[in-house]
Amino acid sequence: MLLPSEEAAQFHSLYPSLIGFVCARVGGVDGVTNAETFRKARVETKGQARDLLYDNIELISAYIEQNPEGFCGLDLGLVSDWRRFLRGRFLIERQLRKHTVFMTQDDPPRAYGVVGLNTEIPDMLPQPLPAIVEAVLLPWKGRIVCDGLLHCYNIMFGPGMRRGMKEDYRAARAGGIITSLDPD
Repeated sequence: MLLPSEEAAQFHSLYPSLIGFVCARVGGVDGVTNAETFRKARVETKGQARDLLYDNIELISAYIEQNPEGFCGLDLGLVSDWRRFLRGRFLIERQLRKHTVFMTQDDPPRAYGVVGLNTEIPDMLPQPLPAIVEAVLLPWKGRIVCDGLLHCYNIMFGPGMRRGMKEDYRAARAGGIITSLDPD
């Protein structure tokens, strides 16, 4: 499942602007100092620039206060919501009709239903599901999106591991797949 194209475009106008702002504030990464240089950067560099944002999440307040791009209040509200991000290692267990299931490796595992921006999440991976990735999950208009900057571990799973993953998925699904990072 993907976001509607107009929502994906909205995300892609806000996200690079915020990351570029943060990079300018903390010194940048490999030439990324604004939204334009972020958009043109290699994927690995984009991931490093993105990590600067989540290592300095308090800069979201400065971005909103300064509003360097002149975004409307609703757009700034979406940016503000990104303070409720989830960053870490996830098992992408399966693709469902409405979302892709990202599972934590906690005990018990939690399952998140994540929507892609412009590309289905499994299509971004160099291997078939299941896959272990480092990712950032973000709230977006009552849903959860992935910013697309995935680091995939090159791990193949045998039948025993796959069976265990399916059991974890069933347990997480029984508790409910989380489809929103909104506080309520």
